[in-house]
Amino acid sequence: MYKTSVRGYLCLALALLVSVSLFASDFDKRLVDNINRMARDIHLAGRALSESGNDGAVAALSRESASVDNLKRLMATIETPEQAEAAAQQIRLYGYRVKNQAEKRAFEESLNLLEARVKYLAQTENRQLLGNLKAMQAMRKEFAGNQTRIDTNVSDRVQLLARSGATAAPRTARNTTASMLGAHVVNGKTIFSVYSPDATEVKLHLFKTATAKQGVTHAMKKADNGIWSIALPGALYGTYYSYTADGPKTPGFLFDPERFLSDPYAFANVDHDGKSIVVDRSFTWTDQGFKPPAGKDAIIYEMHVKDFTAHKSSNVTGPHKGGYLGMLHGRDTNIVLGHLRQLGVNVVQLMPIHEFDNNFAGVTNHWGYMTSHFFAPECSFATGKSGQAVKELKTLINGLHKEGFAVVLDVVFNHTAEGDHRGLALNFKGFDNPGYYRLMDDRKFYWNGTGCGNEMRTENPMTGKMILDSLKYWMKEYHVDGFRFDLGTIIDKKTMQRVIDELPESTILTAEPWAADWQRNQWGKSDFRNTRLAKWNDDFREKMRAFIDGNGNRNDVMTVMAGSCFWWTAKPAESLNYLEAHDGYTLNDLYHGDKKKTRLAAIVLLTAQGVPMIHAGQEFNRSKRGNHNSYDQDNDINYIDWTVKGKNRDIFDLYSGLISLRKKYPNFRHAVALNSQHIDWIQPANSKGLGMFLKGSDNLLVLLNGDPHNWVNFRLPIGGTWKVICDGEKVNDIGLYDAEGDYNVPPTTGVILRK
Repeated sequence: MYKTSVRGYLCLALALLVSVSLFASDFDKRLVDNINRMARDIHLAGRALSESGNDGAVAALSRESASVDNLKRLMATIETPEQAEAAAQQIRLYGYRVKNQAEKRAFEESLNLLEARVKYLAQTENRQLLGNLKAMQAMRKEFAGNQTRIDTNVSDRVQLLARSGATAAPRTARNTTASMLGAHVVNGKTIFSVYSPDATEVKLHLFKTATAKQGVTHAMKKADNGIWSIALPGALYGTYYSYTADGPKTPGFLFDPERFLSDPYAFANVDHDGKSIVVDRSFTWTDQGFKPPAGKDAIIYEMHVKDFTAHKSSNVTGPHKGGYLGMLHGRDTNIVLGHLRQLGVNVVQLMPIHEFDNNFAGVTNHWGYMTSHFFAPECSFATGKSGQAVKELKTLINGLHKEGFAVVLDVVFNHTAEGDHRGLALNFKGFDNPGYYRLMDDRKFYWNGTGCGNEMRTENPMTGKMILDSLKYWMKEYHVDGFRFDLGTIIDKKTMQRVIDELPESTILTAEPWAADWQRNQWGKSDFRNTRLAKWNDDFREKMRAFIDGNGNRNDVMTVMAGSCFWWTAKPAESLNYLEAHDGYTLNDLYHGDKKKTRLAAIVLLTAQGVPMIHAGQEFNRSKRGNHNSYDQDNDINYIDWTVKGKNRDIFDLYSGLISLRKKYPNFRHAVALNSQHIDWIQPANSKGLGMFLKGSDNLLVLLNGDPHNWVNFRLPIGGTWKVICDGEKVNDIGLYDAEGDYNVPPTTGVILRK
């Protein structure tokens, strides 16, 4: 029996060796073939793009995209360090043979894909692969000096068109930003392009004023890819334009040749339902060298542009009041821009500033979550409605960058302002209703997991292209640093993965991991683990609100304070922690003005692992008079009353001090899931008390007491003297006083000690 077992093991080992050998041989051949094919497709696509009027550009770019996808799938079969090393060796050998730009691009893309796969495996399955990762980084340096610099990589070029169902740029717009749809001035001509694959006729109408009823009409030509385009002589800056479209009258289509439609890709628009504008987008930026914080270091401040300066207490008057430029007022005061500097946050998250319907279905839509145009800035925040918003928003972002603030946009790609079957066609409905929206079996009606009338059909190639085009446009054109995705789970999983894969590594990405109708979720909280997407953590919100109110479960509190890594994140930075947001009650209203509770809220928020977010006014106990859903209040309920800051200066100073501590001590900002090397928990007899001993070059101790009635006694770890740097009301990093032995924490209080 022993001999039989040995023979069996030997046979199994031999079979495994043969299997590995066959895998290596087959993999090497497929890898080399794929890289060669990619180089060929890159070369052909480049040639097609450079030839005016070449209808083969679409097919060539599609083949290039497919070759990238094929190689990505091949890389996904790698599982072990040995396989990764074999792949790296083949890419290295290919690198030695590189002799032209196409081969250089193929080499770089191959190395990028391999590096991404190995990085994923090293983080999730086998840390031995970190050695392979270092070897690949060395390889990159080895070849960097021997090959010429390429301004754009393969994926940048592929992204000129949709990766699925790619569409070519109009012939007259080759090698320009006009490869994107919309109205572009190129070489003395203005090129108009709009996508409507099922239309039988599309006309362009030009107007001299925003209110003109009649204009000059031009028939447009349709290409095989469904894009209608026309090039007109002259730089038509300042011209207003609309489209009309005719087509099938079968269920699902909403073509109406009598109805003016705005441009879905308009770069400026007159309100949500007016004419589009050919706008001069030139701007001189002075924010060179600005870098947004890493995700784990971000401290986000959610705010509404108008609310920040619309109240008379802001001291902003005239046309800047309630607008983009108003936010740059008060640099040397304790309000508006000076307030943000004093507070110490490093990311400003603007509630929706894409052009939106301000009065949806006859109800004031103040917050802006009814987007009509994903490329145009909201004109009501500007000094005029004829394109001024473009320059003024750029001025704001440039100014915020110069003050050290990253800028994140709240984007709403889950639905639009066109609403349900009762809503008028503004743009998307009139050009491709069944392409842009998810229709029910009765194609008159829309799926409505958003609660806002419709759902965008993000899985449709051209809708996905529009989303990626929009995000990249705002990053390039407006220097935006990141995005927060409203009702993110309505966006299909593939498109969200493209967002993560295709935007620059430094992009700050957060999302609401839910929909209004949970049955319409396209993905869930546990998806996109080990990526840079941070998800709004309602677990943190609910568990910590309960703890502050004296009703928390200590095990739950420990989990969310450590970044929810035992639940659905792989690392703390995937958790966006918040206790107050535009939705729901302010903390001051929730806790009925109880400062002990709002102070404890500040302490738990800013000492927890993850990405903290503060809602504007939270830092000085703002009230919205008990209104927990103030989306329709364009008035003092939402406007920031700056006099409240003076009344609650103690709360503001606490927030400011805690932010300073968080930025100074990495103990609060770990990049990996915490273990005993990073933290020890202190669990006193009273289950409403909890201590976090955060280890580091400076040891920090956070002691929390959620009991509203009783003091909680903590035995301080490691002997000797500790400095109390936050006593629950004040913060002083030098130390408010010393402590050693035992420490008693008062009811509903948090303290921080340093040793």
